Amino acid sequence: MHILFIDQLSEAVTVMKMTLLAAVLGTLTLGCASLAQAATETTPQNMTCKEFVNLNPKAMTPVAFWMLNKDTDYKGGDYVDWNEVETVAVPQVMEVCKQHPQKKVMDIKGQIKPAGNAAH
Repeated sequence: MHILFIDQLSEAVTVMKMTLLAAVLGTLTLGCASLAQAATETTPQNMTCKEFVNLNPKAMTPVAFWMLNKDTDYKGGDYVDWNEVETVAVPQVMEVCKQHPQKKVMDIKGQIKPAGNAAH
């Protein structure tokens, strides 16, 4: 009877070890998948024009605002106005992006004209 109990206990320990090993491997696999996904997420810094065109329209103004203000030093407290970005810059970005879907959004910054210069 003791031998049967020891065999059952040994088998139970083996099953527990296998379960623990499977749980650890599953966790590691999910962790690696999360890292791979994080590495491929789109940010405004590396966003293509195609991705911009496919954005939720509510997200276009913040992305365009960020793009126009990034690495720009305005003198005397000047800035790009949110309303100007929404009404002038976003349509310009959309137009350029539809013509050049593979370009990076940051690469077209020079083609976007502020409202004061839009007619020029």
